[in-house]
Amino acid sequence: MTQAQMSTSEPLPEPGTAAHLATPTPTPLKVLVIDDAPDVRAYVRALLRKWGFHAELASNGADGLERLRAGDIRLVICDWMMDGMSGPEVCAAIRQEDFPHYVYVMLLTGRTEDTDLVYGLDAGADDFVGKPFDVQVLRARLQVGVRILGLEERLAEQNRRLKQSHDALDLAYGQIQNDLAAAARIQRDSLPVSDQGIAPLRAGWLFLPAAKISGDSFHFFPVSGDEMGFYHLDVAGHGIPAALLSTSLSRSLVPQSGILAPNLGSGEYLNPAGFLEAMNTQLCSPDGEVTSYATVVYGVLDPHTGRGRLASAGHPQPLLLRANGEIELAPKGGLPVGMFDTADYSTHAFELAPGERIVTYSDGITDCVDAAGRAFDIEHLCALLRRHREASSDALAELLRAAVLAWRGDAELEDDVSLLIIERPAP
Repeated sequence: MTQAQMSTSEPLPEPGTAAHLATPTPTPLKVLVIDDAPDVRAYVRALLRKWGFHAELASNGADGLERLRAGDIRLVICDWMMDGMSGPEVCAAIRQEDFPHYVYVMLLTGRTEDTDLVYGLDAGADDFVGKPFDVQVLRARLQVGVRILGLEERLAEQNRRLKQSHDALDLAYGQIQNDLAAAARIQRDSLPVSDQGIAPLRAGWLFLPAAKISGDSFHFFPVSGDEMGFYHLDVAGHGIPAALLSTSLSRSLVPQSGILAPNLGSGEYLNPAGFLEAMNTQLCSPDGEVTSYATVVYGVLDPHTGRGRLASAGHPQPLLLRANGEIELAPKGGLPVGMFDTADYSTHAFELAPGERIVTYSDGITDCVDAAGRAFDIEHLCALLRRHREASSDALAELLRAAVLAWRGDAELEDDVSLLIIERPAP
């Protein structure tokens, strides 16, 4: 490759050397010579051809600009003193053009004063060659220009590749966001939409994912002709893995669906402790390694008598909101499911009188901290429930939503927030 026949990204081999002669010959770099003296134009063209460049000629600045607009010329040798436009004026005009590449401009001049050189540089010149010029100096200056154009070409290529990578990342990010939005819709479809199926009981709920998808889930459903079941679970961790396990477990907690259904008769859904033991066995790894786990509360309730049973696996203790405003904590449960296959769970009885409620929630509520680092905690939750006990269950859930978001302030939620209220209405 000669010094002018390039990809400008490569250094120029010395003309006449073995490397120079053995290099393949791509399209020569075009150099535009702008000079109003025909003999100078002819001489410079001959030198350029000798050095392997392709020479284009223009007799004045206006003609030179037209040639630049019409082609892919990237290097210009321009005389300072010409009829019409001067060399600095040509430089200024080039810099005002919107060429797709950088144009390197060398001025031929006999001026040596610093003020003249500053004027030329300010006009847009990149280099100067004194007149009368030394041939080797001109050639060396051309090599400098070729190297700089090579750097510009490499930078443009790097920018092109960066843009391609950025576009690909944007596309992938957009696809991920679309997938997450679809996953969020699927997950919300597994949550309650109405409490009509558990009449005469009423229900309210709150669901605030920390991200688009959540590791929390809850629901209620018939398990026999006389009783309805309900659950609240919180998968450890955040994001996609937690949401996938949460969705899978949610299906398992509904009769005749999910991984547990084939192993359980309808009677097992009426035994909260046995149900959690079966879930724990399914989730525990055979080699004893804890790969994922979840806290769960599962219970059954007779809508007409208010008598119920529940079992808990590491979940926050459900709250029994009595008609007089008192709040009782349900007994603590066993270990989260998925940790140890030897974990034991116990069923505890409870009863709701007319006007009373059972409240289950995730620790995203009580662990929510404000700007000062203070947790919302169980006392704040109980105080709010007590203060607004006359509100309907869905209104109470909305009040709690507003309270938690106000407590958190402008900061993003750190954990998923969810709550389920099941109420036995007063006559």
